[in-house]
Amino acid sequence: MANPEGILFGPAGWSYADWRGTVYPQPSPPGFNPLAFLAGRFDFIEVNTSFYRVPGTRLTQGWVDKTAAFPGFRFWIKLHQSFTHEQRLEGTMLDAFRDGLRPLRDAGKLAGVLAQFPYSFHREPASLAFLADLAGCFRDLPLAVEFRHQDWHEDGVLDFFRERGLVWANIDQPRVSRSLGLTALVTARDTAYLRLHGRNAANWFSGQGRDARYDYSYSAAELGRLGEVVARLKAQARNVFVSGNNHYRGAAVKNLLQLKDILLRRN
Repeated sequence: MANPEGILFGPAGWSYADWRGTVYPQPSPPGFNPLAFLAGRFDFIEVNTSFYRVPGTRLTQGWVDKTAAFPGFRFWIKLHQSFTHEQRLEGTMLDAFRDGLRPLRDAGKLAGVLAQFPYSFHREPASLAFLADLAGCFRDLPLAVEFRHQDWHEDGVLDFFRERGLVWANIDQPRVSRSLGLTALVTARDTAYLRLHGRNAANWFSGQGRDARYDYSYSAAELGRLGEVVARLKAQARNVFVSGNNHYRGAAVKNLLQLKDILLRRN
């Protein structure tokens, strides 16, 4: 299926046991590789494992090799949790993280890096100072930044993003307490980003784990409204990256393909 021009789709992660028999064939045929399978169907992928473990060059070169048949396929790499959740920018960790990206950069497969901050990261002077330092550490790469608390949606912050060429990550998430609502903002000249987390409000802060939090499948009506957001983003940016993080049982894959079909039918 062709893409709407300038709109790119990709799931967040690919290593999920519950995708066997839903997204991936079960049993798997000989030589089956999940990453290559997705590269043949999507435009990019968000790497989640880098949040927990800094990827080495051997691992990232493997990603390059497994997607070599799809030269346009790219990766958004989530920053390690020590940067975003612990707010530590240690030189050794930064050097290791950047070095791990080398094979992707050399192959032209690195779309950018993604800083996903937690709900507890609020807008205050110390947080803005840290964000400026983080942007400086990755100033030679596209840097998308996701906030989950609504107090970041403020004109001064958007100006801060535009001055530094940072990509505002628009998100769809459950509306719980003071969570950030769905926006259609573009702060970098060429790139817009939309991340779909689902709307499982009951389990968002339940502490029951990742699968419970992201267990959600969008309805046709919800996807139709999200399609309008994508269209608004495309009117402002050359490329729009739409990622699906509602991964449980492959809902992200299904919903991204449905959203693509909605947008194609509107063109």
